[in-house]
Amino acid sequence: MVLGSKKSPSPRPKIDLFQVNLATIEFVNGNPQNPIVKIVDSVFEGLYEPWQDALVVSLLVKTMGYYMMKDRLVRLWRLKVGFGIMDIGNGYCLVKFEEEVDRTKVMDEGPWMIFYHYLTVQTWTPNFVSPKAKIKRTMVWIRFPRLNVFFYDESILMTLVGAVGKHVKVDRNTLDVKRGCFARVCVEVDLDKHIVGKVWLKGFWYNVKYEGLHT
Repeated sequence: MVLGSKKSPSPRPKIDLFQVNLATIEFVNGNPQNPIVKIVDSVFEGLYEPWQDALVVSLLVKTMGYYMMKDRLVRLWRLKVGFGIMDIGNGYCLVKFEEEVDRTKVMDEGPWMIFYHYLTVQTWTPNFVSPKAKIKRTMVWIRFPRLNVFFYDESILMTLVGAVGKHVKVDRNTLDVKRGCFARVCVEVDLDKHIVGKVWLKGFWYNVKYEGLHT
C-alpha cells in the first residue's frame, strides 16, 4: 500500500554486493560466530522512500495480536479510506495510509486508547529497530481537579501544564468552561521521569490526575 498518489518504486536489479565491492564481512575478535556485515551507504538510497510516511504504533504496557490490533484500529480511527498494517515485532506495528488526510487525523486527533491503554504513535525513521525500541514519551490526558474557574484560560493552562510535560492541546469542554469539576489538558510526558503529582499556583497546590496511565 502506498500513501496518496505515490507509486511503488520498480524492483531493483539483483546485485552480488560482495562481487562489486559494496559489501564486506568482518568478525568480532576474529570469531566467525560473530560476523559483522558492512554495506556502503549508497546501496540504501531509495529504499527508505516507500516508508517515509509510515507511522509506528504500539500499546503502552499492554500487548495485542496483529489481527486484534488491526480490528481495533479500524474501529478507533474510522478513517476516510483505509490503511495497511504490518507487525514488525516487539509489540510494534508499521502503519501506511492511502490518504494523507487519514494520516493527519491519526497524528493530530490523539491521544488514542484501546482497552484503557494509550496507543503510542510516532513517525517511522530508518533508524527505528523494533528489538531495541523503547517507548520514552507518550501523549496522555491529565486533569486538574477543582481548579479555580478563572484559570480556565488556554494561556494559563498551557503554562500550568509546562510543569508536567509538553503541552499538546486543551480539551474543548475545558476551553468552553462546560465542565467545572476539573480542567482537562493533553500533554506529552517523559516516561523515563517520575510523573508530577501536584502543581502550585497562586497559593494553592492542585493535584494532577493522569487518565489511563497505568503504573
